[in-house]
Amino acid sequence: MPTVSLDPLFSAQVRHDPFAYYRSLHELGAPVLEIEQPARYQYLLCGFDAASQALRDPAFQVLDGTMMTVPPSWEQRRTHAVFCHSMMFTNPPRQTLMRRLFAHTFTPRRIMDLEPQIDEISTGLLDAMARRAAAGEPVDFMRDYAFPMPAAVLGRLLGVPDEDLPWYRPRAAELAKVIELGGGTEENMRRADRASEELTDYFAEMVARRRARPTDDLITALVQAQAAEQDQLTDRELLSNLVVVFNAGFVTTVHLLGNGLTLLLERPELFERVLADRSVLPSYIDEILRCQGPTHFVVRKAVTDVEVCGTPIPAESEVLVLLSAANRDPSRFVDPDRFDPDRPQRPHLAFSSGAHYCLGAALAKMEGERGFTALLDRFPGIRLAVEPPVPHQLMLRGHEQLWVGLEAGAPAAQPAGSLAR
Repeated sequence: MPTVSLDPLFSAQVRHDPFAYYRSLHELGAPVLEIEQPARYQYLLCGFDAASQALRDPAFQVLDGTMMTVPPSWEQRRTHAVFCHSMMFTNPPRQTLMRRLFAHTFTPRRIMDLEPQIDEISTGLLDAMARRAAAGEPVDFMRDYAFPMPAAVLGRLLGVPDEDLPWYRPRAAELAKVIELGGGTEENMRRADRASEELTDYFAEMVARRRARPTDDLITALVQAQAAEQDQLTDRELLSNLVVVFNAGFVTTVHLLGNGLTLLLERPELFERVLADRSVLPSYIDEILRCQGPTHFVVRKAVTDVEVCGTPIPAESEVLVLLSAANRDPSRFVDPDRFDPDRPQRPHLAFSSGAHYCLGAALAKMEGERGFTALLDRFPGIRLAVEPPVPHQLMLRGHEQLWVGLEAGAPAAQPAGSLAR
């Protein structure tokens, strides 16, 4: 089994183009790689089958509160406490209860009922972008569309008012920083702890209002489901899940829109095809997620001795699962680094898999399809105004700003390179 160092993942070169690094891992010819020690993790999984097994096999678990070794006690850090009381950082059977309550309220009917609201929200944001452009002001696609659209949609579902979203965004950003590789610095944790406390207090007030005066939103449904379960879900767990689910519930769509627009603008012939035929958008959305899914890695711990693709992994080993490398595994995807919406559709891992598969996957895809449809109907001549900086994150990788021009007419050819291909 080949051995690799984790150091490149922290380098500017790999942060600039992680896909070249993933390609070099695949060239080693092994889906499971041992990590040079000392290091936080013992194994790196880059093959699709290996990553899929780690996500689905109960021999692997997420790092929950029982496994936390971060000093001081994780309960004393507000951010760790919020994470570890949410379903994203909890294992079955507790995670099963949390997920069941959310799944029973996050229903296909509720999601489908959001489609006209997605269109309404998109239209309002596009109107504002047009006014901004007409006034000669710069248009930042991320600020003006990619963030507020999915945030407002999920806000409508939960019951979070539109006017609260500008307050919410910087606090969500503080939480995102600490789940990045190497992001758990003391300063980042301090800021995230403050944001976690403010977000928890925000949802606590909202839950109290819904208990006193129920409405037709997801928070009310969750409060009622919690009561029906005879309070098996604690208030702390309910609030932690609201904080984490609201953040995770729209951020994939934010980067699906931002990364996806850049991919298409850099490929005018494909953009022309989407302009001519919106029915191809579903396959484009899936290929954007495969090629440029924002979540590049997750961590799992082996709770028993287990074999992955013929490689024995001892109990207590922590493994780094490279989702984005798995999504470009040449043994599964032909010419994996090529953006090809016509490739045979095969499941990818952009939304994870197994017990922690993203509850909002269907909503994210619908938002992507409706969001791009509205955008291209309104601004078929959209173009990159400046070459965007290359993202540097591996967790939630995407643009922070994306300046665009909204001139009418066919899109001009764009220079490739803002996102690694």
